[in-house]
Amino acid sequence: MDTIKFIRLPSGELSCESPELLPEQVVATIGVFDGVHGGHRFLIEQLKHEAQRLRLPSAVITFDTPPVMVVRPDHPFEKLNSNTEREQLLAKTGVDFLFLLPFDWALAALSAEEFFRHIITRQLHVHTLLMGYDHHFGRPPKAGDPPTDYKSLGEKWGVRVLPQEPFFDEKEGKPYSSSRIRKLLRADNLSLANQLLGYNFRITGEVKGGLGIGKTLGFPTANIQPEDAHKLIPPLGVYAVWAHLGEARYGGMLYIGNRPTIADGLERTIEVNLFNFQGNLYDKKIAVELIAHTRGEARFSSYEELSQALRQDAEITQGLLSL
Repeated sequence: MDTIKFIRLPSGELSCESPELLPEQVVATIGVFDGVHGGHRFLIEQLKHEAQRLRLPSAVITFDTPPVMVVRPDHPFEKLNSNTEREQLLAKTGVDFLFLLPFDWALAALSAEEFFRHIITRQLHVHTLLMGYDHHFGRPPKAGDPPTDYKSLGEKWGVRVLPQEPFFDEKEGKPYSSSRIRKLLRADNLSLANQLLGYNFRITGEVKGGLGIGKTLGFPTANIQPEDAHKLIPPLGVYAVWAHLGEARYGGMLYIGNRPTIADGLERTIEVNLFNFQGNLYDKKIAVELIAHTRGEARFSSYEELSQALRQDAEITQGLLSL
């Protein structure tokens, strides 16, 4: 997958950073694709099928910032993926191109027709556009105006628009959606969230220095600073995880919490203890995939009691990971 990034010039125009890579025509779909979940991958499979039928490259059009974070900055938004995680997941789908647009107020101000004319046709050379069932682009219609007719706009500007049906979760009969997965994660339903994602939810970041309490208790931990400050962090407690350091994978237990046994009022920390690992992790990139939530946050009466709980946590986690 070739990732083609666009930037905003001082003149206000968008410019492609790698214009030599732009194909003459593409079959594309557009959206935020936060999570790159089962519904997204179903849509991308339809995209690839249509691109193959037309003998054109396939492309996903997305944004460097979720639109809601620009148009509603006071509305808290938690991302399922950092941009890097999302790009890696999209690359695995086998799509030919990723067009990454800078979402800002200038882009938000465009009407759907202006977006078709300036972005879809002139900048991205879209021949056919697959529209997800719940996706909209362009400035929302004024109160009382009819909803945007994307198919008619496509006909006007020479783009074939193919509306797509939702993809349903067979067990519950509900469509896949990023908002639904966020709700599941916040509600501590990691199992179903992972099922809808089609992979285990991950937290990726750099290892930073901590208080060193874990080492004194016999469980040294790597403190993770997520690479995206807007990343959704699941409920507090202990998790069984697989941790990835480059090509190496280690089983481990992850703690998300405020360390109430140490002191009141501490900031939330995300730290992982890796089984069978020796070495220095400071400033290294690590990704942890969450397998199961083994217990919630707890306050212990002493470090000795905490150490005993950690030994039990390790035993339970190793059993879940079959280590």
